[in-house]
Amino acid sequence: MEKELVLTIDCGTQGIRAIVFDKTGRALAKTEKRFEGYYSKKPHYVEAPPAMFWEDLASVTLEMKRRYPEYIAALSGMNIAAQRDIATIVDEKGEGLRDFISWMDRRTLEKPLTIPQPYRFAFWIAGKKAFTESFNTGTHAHWIKVHEPELWSAADKYIFLSTYLINKLTGQMVDATSNIAGHFPFDFKHKKWCGPYEIKRQIIQIEREKLCDLVDSCQVIGVITPEAAQKTGLPEGLPLVGSGTDKGCETIGVGCVNEGCASVSLGTQATVETTSRRYYELVPFYPPFPGVDPKAFNPEITVYHGFWMINWFIETFAGKEREDCEKRGENLLDYLNGQLLTVPPGSGGLVLQPYWGQESFKPEAKGSIIGFSERHSKYHIYRSIIEGLAFALLEGLETIEKKSGVQVETIGLSGGGSRSDNIAQIMANVFGREVYRVQTYETTGLGGAMATYVGLGVYPDLETAGAEMVRKSRRFLPDSEENKLYADLYRKVYKRAYKRYKPLYKRLGKIESAQ
Repeated sequence: MEKELVLTIDCGTQGIRAIVFDKTGRALAKTEKRFEGYYSKKPHYVEAPPAMFWEDLASVTLEMKRRYPEYIAALSGMNIAAQRDIATIVDEKGEGLRDFISWMDRRTLEKPLTIPQPYRFAFWIAGKKAFTESFNTGTHAHWIKVHEPELWSAADKYIFLSTYLINKLTGQMVDATSNIAGHFPFDFKHKKWCGPYEIKRQIIQIEREKLCDLVDSCQVIGVITPEAAQKTGLPEGLPLVGSGTDKGCETIGVGCVNEGCASVSLGTQATVETTSRRYYELVPFYPPFPGVDPKAFNPEITVYHGFWMINWFIETFAGKEREDCEKRGENLLDYLNGQLLTVPPGSGGLVLQPYWGQESFKPEAKGSIIGFSERHSKYHIYRSIIEGLAFALLEGLETIEKKSGVQVETIGLSGGGSRSDNIAQIMANVFGREVYRVQTYETTGLGGAMATYVGLGVYPDLETAGAEMVRKSRRFLPDSEENKLYADLYRKVYKRAYKRYKPLYKRLGKIESAQ
């Protein structure tokens, strides 16, 4: 077998996968491992040891080599697509000085770090004082600086998970610009670290010397070192190409390489994003993420707790169903998604707002479910979760369309929720436009493979790679009657609810903080 295959390491929130692709976009083999090392020292804290990610990466690559040695031997390159906004501090050798703080971690500083007066005044004039203070106090680097000052002083670099794994594999303390998506002083428009007097540098106060070097995506970053080869079973000297975050790779992995298509990810976080060659901010100070394409951006709206709510539902309401499914050898999610058809569209008048905290555009928001009566069952709640997420994502899509001036015609689905035909159809009915899946559920891996082939020179650009590697496998068209019902609920109930509840959310937030 010629050396024409590529490997994606998809390091998501819940686990890590090693996936081998060929240049036609076929996923030939996969090994995976679920993360078991997350822990909480206090309520709302979520951390994980660096060794968990490195050891589990080695575990899935060694298993790939054991099961598919011919594929490992045929690799021409690889990439890492990692979860966003998970970071730690490391020493000069790239070893962690403390555990990673996850994007799921909700700790904040008691008060913001001091921002120079001229900038504070500018934020106040722009009406963004609360937004900037929330960003400042929510930056985990600031928490380390304040609460672990000795560790911060000893640190050589403050880095993302992607940077950590790239360093472990290649020995290079470097990352692709497309991986910088989170609480860092990064100039998203020009794709470089902010200068000392730029506004974001005043909000996110991380010293320049503690930031890694940056390179463009879709190019070779380094090669697998002898030490990493021995640890992982990967070929020594194998080129590692910069791809992007898991969400960024998902977007191109469903074929969304322009503004006429949107990528909806139904993962732990739910997101809607497009790919644009134009830079525009959906709201002031909230930039688009850098795209996997070095010349592109990904405008995005995030629902912070996306399909995480399904886990909450299972833990809260579905204990018996879980036991019964285990006895029958049936997949629990398949069973629950089948129950969606037992509940009418609109969930019998039950409407959910999925704002469970840390929403970028609605920092004071709380989750709510309205419309309860004695006729509602747990399955009405389950369907209202799916519909509520769809409403939130539709609202995000409308925000993107309004700002860009481009009408989105089709929507590519990815993430765990996309595997259900019933969920996909609900999304089509809510969005009122075609929703589709591609030939593999491993869309993050596919997007990473596309970037790798471009970086290796097999394809000249991502558009060409997408034309050769991405294929629609299933289309879901909206039901006109259900779309009318959802449009009525969305306009007359869902969108109005937040405005009316906003003062109450603020009051509830004060009560929660006091406790």
